[in-house]
Amino acid sequence: MFGKKNFDGELLAKRLKECPLFNGFSGSELKSLLEISHIRDYSENETIFSQSSIGLCFYIIVKGSVKIISENNGSFLVLRELTEGAYFSEVHLFSETTHTVSALAGEITRLIVFAKPDFEALVKKEPRLGNKTLLKFLEFFGGKLEELYKENKLLMQKLTKSGM
Repeated sequence: MFGKKNFDGELLAKRLKECPLFNGFSGSELKSLLEISHIRDYSENETIFSQSSIGLCFYIIVKGSVKIISENNGSFLVLRELTEGAYFSEVHLFSETTHTVSALAGEITRLIVFAKPDFEALVKKEPRLGNKTLLKFLEFFGGKLEELYKENKLLMQKLTKSGM
């Protein structure tokens, strides 16, 4: 799916270590994670994934930038622009749902890509590391759910006050 390329191993390890989803991981654990990753380079405006396509990968930006775009009836809206060190599509490491947005390289961009099948193989090969990673992601998703609950509660209060 993705080929290994010559790359700056120190920068890859730095980006992985900076990602909050891998906070507290040892150097050898990060190395094991990098061993199952793929390094992919994209040209400016090259599609990383398209809206409505099946998602199977999680991405970390090593260099460059990524535009997250919503497509609707032929029009495009840039929702966010992510830069070096940012990550995206984390839910697709655990589910095979379709992408609700598209992602394009904003410039020449290098990504660390984790594919779901490779992560599943890691869980079987190194269960301790796999479980540690799963727990970190569960903690992350739990925090995101908590944020959504709070946001929903505030919106409900505003609607109630406005008489809707």
